[in-house]
Amino acid sequence: MTREEFLVYMNHFNNKEYDALTDYFADDIVVEYFDSFSTGATTHKVLRGKAEFVASYTNLHKNLREFLDLGFCLYDGKNLLVELYTEFHALHDTTFMAGPIKKGEILAVTNWVCYDFDENGKFSHIRIAHFICHDPAEARFKDRE
Repeated sequence: MTREEFLVYMNHFNNKEYDALTDYFADDIVVEYFDSFSTGATTHKVLRGKAEFVASYTNLHKNLREFLDLGFCLYDGKNLLVELYTEFHALHDTTFMAGPIKKGEILAVTNWVCYDFDENGKFSHIRIAHFICHDPAEARFKDRE
């Protein structure tokens, strides 16, 4: 997958075009999110299948406007590794993976995301690793509410 092809996929995400977005997914896709670095019980979130992905993000996007911006993009024919800068703009007071966030607040983070492809060239497994939180005063998408 080229950088330009990934940008098309990312544009579908940024515009909440879930049908077009999930065309990139295998039917049995697994999406795993970083954990809270605790030991003991598993704390990471796992989504299984297109329907669970869409339901989760539809629910998330009722309370948060999410914007992705692509950093590096490495593809070896089987796996894609990207650096994604992500902003979450709170539309309402809510709580999500990062904890509580109040209406109008912005959470800006960088994550590394690894995409595995199946034999049909669809995403079969997505793994998201958190890297850093940024100063919300330096948010890139403040004007895109």
